[in-house]
Amino acid sequence: MTHTTPSSGLPAPAREYQGRRAGVVTRLAAGFIDLLVVLVVIAAVYAGIAASSFLINPTSFHWPESLGRSVPLIGFVILTPYLTFCWWTTGRTYGNALLGLRVVDSRQRKLHLVRALFRALLCALFPIGLLWVAISRTNRSIQDLLAHTSVIYDWTRKTDTER
Repeated sequence: MTHTTPSSGLPAPAREYQGRRAGVVTRLAAGFIDLLVVLVVIAAVYAGIAASSFLINPTSFHWPESLGRSVPLIGFVILTPYLTFCWWTTGRTYGNALLGLRVVDSRQRKLHLVRALFRALLCALFPIGLLWVAISRTNRSIQDLLAHTSVIYDWTRKTDTER
């Protein structure tokens, strides 16, 4: 695996990790942050439906109760495009950006749309596959192995075209 050239603007402790594959703890933390983002969006959707219901018929308003059963489906519908768009455009989700991570293909380039979508579907349908990073010698999840991707430490703002 080739490592990206460390940027002179990086703090000294970060330079040795720049371009290396991220471990399970960092990736789980980023995933948790992304889960919070999705939960906030789900809450906003729920609030929007409740507000619409109130505006349509304020005298008989009650909180929508049937939405609770559809949270996994709504979560899947929100998570998959979120991950796909982020990985396709910048290689980073919000959680990745906060922790200095980037998802790249086998040549350490930005993902194409189809690969980003495939990886997002794998992550949304089988999130436990991330734990494979803990026992993998190459720090790759099951999703990474199937999609031929890696998650690397990358604190730069460079895009694929600048590399």
